[in-house]
Amino acid sequence: MKYAVAKGPKSKLAVAVAAVVIGFAGQTFADEALTLEDALKGGKADFSFRYRFENVDDDGRDNEGRASTLKSRFTYTTQTYKDFQVQLEVDNVSRIGGDNYDDLHNSNTDRGVVADTDGTAFNQAWVAYTGIDDTTLKAGRQRINLDNQRFVGGVGWRQNEQTYDGVTIVNTSLADTTAVYAYVQNVERIFGPDDGRDGTPAANSNLETEAHIFNINYTGLGFGTLSGYAYLLDMDDLPDASTQTFGARFTGSQGDETKLLYTAEYARQSDYKDSSKSFDADYYTVEAGVQAKGITGKVGYEVLGADDDKGSFSTPLATLHKFQGFADKFLATPGDGVEDTYASVFTKVMGAKVGVIYHDFEADEGSVDYGDEIDFVVAKQIQKNVHLLFKYANYNGKDHSKTDAQKAWLQLTVKF
Repeated sequence: MKYAVAKGPKSKLAVAVAAVVIGFAGQTFADEALTLEDALKGGKADFSFRYRFENVDDDGRDNEGRASTLKSRFTYTTQTYKDFQVQLEVDNVSRIGGDNYDDLHNSNTDRGVVADTDGTAFNQAWVAYTGIDDTTLKAGRQRINLDNQRFVGGVGWRQNEQTYDGVTIVNTSLADTTAVYAYVQNVERIFGPDDGRDGTPAANSNLETEAHIFNINYTGLGFGTLSGYAYLLDMDDLPDASTQTFGARFTGSQGDETKLLYTAEYARQSDYKDSSKSFDADYYTVEAGVQAKGITGKVGYEVLGADDDKGSFSTPLATLHKFQGFADKFLATPGDGVEDTYASVFTKVMGAKVGVIYHDFEADEGSVDYGDEIDFVVAKQIQKNVHLLFKYANYNGKDHSKTDAQKAWLQLTVKF
């Protein structure tokens, strides 16, 4: 996954990006050193710290998992010089206290899983070029968060963020239109540095890919945003996860004091490249809501379909924690697919955002009841740069093989 700061980058793309940076720096020092000095001195440095306590009580494990971790992040972004800009971002995740959880690196398999491994890594390292009208080219390790991150995202919830080694091109030449293309050679997943703890990385912590990602959205309708996409994922390390997905999404709102909220999306997925599977599966979601007098209520229905026993719809690059419940019981789509009927209510109480979400899960094919889940969240901005969060999830597996689980989080974030 993420390469440790003490070690050299593993991917050929990272080496190429390093060469671009060195070449750019060398030329500029020789020709206009003062200008480059200004660009470097005028850059922006940011620091942030995120402490989290997470408790996992899963009936599938003998003991609870208790993780106390601190993420420290340093980000430096240069000023733009001759249409170039560089950013470096380093994350450190440290355990505070005992190792009383399964982080997928250690041997604590009797305890609940908390996928936050300690270590230090480059989270981002990119060069951007804006010398072409209405276009930004970016090469290196970077965030790629598209639409609502249902298909491509950063999993920012975990202490180790998911980032991408590749090249992105963003163009806004057409009115109200943003077109994105990304070529991804490697996915740096959430499971910690490449070398892992004591030199033992988690399985598939670093995914080599040949992925082509296309996304275009249009905001000129006046009552919503229309997106179309094609995600062609050739997963070298997980060939059976190779898929091609084509879809469209529409989301928007109407009204002033009382707002009507609406979303609809459909996608079709099939096997791709070296996958041994041969399947076609559908994804669709509809959501409606109302926002009035400080209260937002929504109801929705999301389906990740299946094709008999041939395969089911998967989203391996998504920000999965955001969907299908905070308990993370459906990070991988079951073979019979999954239907999620959900409802949520959010409001503010004494300046804190308070919400409750209910999910009911069933198989897309067959009549299996996957259970239900209720989630709570309270978020409060204490000061301008200080944020406090509490979340709780209670999953009941009912007659399905997934085990009951309760999870709780307490989190404090400070940014400078």
